[in-house]
Amino acid sequence: MYNLDATLNKAYKIFVPLSKDKIKMGRIAEAFMSSLKKKAAENKLSVDFMFSGSYAKGTWIKGESDIDILVIFNKESEIKNLSYLVPNNFIATFGTRKYFRGNFNGIDIEVVPVLKFLEKDKVSNSIDLSVLHADYINSKLSEAQKKDVITLKALCKANNCYGSETYMHGFSGYALEVLIIKYRSIKGLIKEVANWGETVIIGNNTSKINYPIFLSDPTNNSRNICASVSVENLSKFVFSLKQLDINPSINLFFKSKISEKVKSQTKFRGTKLFKFTTKITEPRDVFLSKYVKNANKLLEELNRNDIEIYSTDFEYSRSEARILIQVSNFPKTKTKLVYGPSVFVPLDVIKEFTKIHKDAFVSGNRLAYDKKYVINDFNKFILLKLKEYMSQKSILNN
Repeated sequence: MYNLDATLNKAYKIFVPLSKDKIKMGRIAEAFMSSLKKKAAENKLSVDFMFSGSYAKGTWIKGESDIDILVIFNKESEIKNLSYLVPNNFIATFGTRKYFRGNFNGIDIEVVPVLKFLEKDKVSNSIDLSVLHADYINSKLSEAQKKDVITLKALCKANNCYGSETYMHGFSGYALEVLIIKYRSIKGLIKEVANWGETVIIGNNTSKINYPIFLSDPTNNSRNICASVSVENLSKFVFSLKQLDINPSINLFFKSKISEKVKSQTKFRGTKLFKFTTKITEPRDVFLSKYVKNANKLLEELNRNDIEIYSTDFEYSRSEARILIQVSNFPKTKTKLVYGPSVFVPLDVIKEFTKIHKDAFVSGNRLAYDKKYVINDFNKFILLKLKEYMSQKSILNN
């Protein structure tokens, strides 16, 4: 068994990008930046450019080959000109503003428009503050801390709590960088997390929203950089760090294939597995956001029909999304017991209830009635509902 220091060091060595990969990434980044500047000159656009994200801060991990570029415009009305700068095969997608995503020489690139500002307190679109993030992180994060960020990112990715996209609801790279700065190291963060309660507030939460975790943006104190983090992903984050503290193991940094894990679970649990695979269309983030909404609607319908769901998992690849539902039980009776009001309510309520449910009877101190299940084959019902909610056509029409 490794001790904590040895485990962290080993994880870093595994996930830090190789020197040749850094050189390749730098060469591609500069080539793409040059093409943007050339296009701006050809179109006589007065804009500035800067690298952003983990590439700009030296905190990207092996296999995370993407580059973020901010295009800084002087006026909101000029932002529409961004389409003249990017390659024709880049796809428009939508966040707080339209931006572009594509692949250049094997590297995924996002080109994001931001608006130049003089006073950050007057900024109306939070994405504009992104220009401050790289400079802040690079001015505060030591080389040793950058190593810790890489290690922490790898841990979060393996435990499915990394990624601030709307379909993930996890921690962003920027949030992890700020946490390492705040608590000096990953070991300092582990020590702090041991004392966290169910609601975590780091900084001054002046909003009226009760987030699972509030982490104040050091470049804009009123902004929560963990606003999208779900309760479940906060819990995964806390649990993974506590596991690392209790039993430091390199295995915590490696994600088991979800489909294989679920297959093993069904044998052990005795559950019945239902799964459905959907082809992802671009823009990816928009599609997967709708995908998760449809999945929630599906699960709500299954619950309404008294189908006991043991667990639900999602598996994402570059081109496909898969939902895996483990069912523990189906209704085994022909009817379900439905409770109505107490027998001690006023007479007119009893009269109205028994008018609708003529065969009402007493169960405990309440009226109740038998409701027939309209589903004859629950296996077939689930398969039909999977297709109804999770097909590509259904998601695109959402």
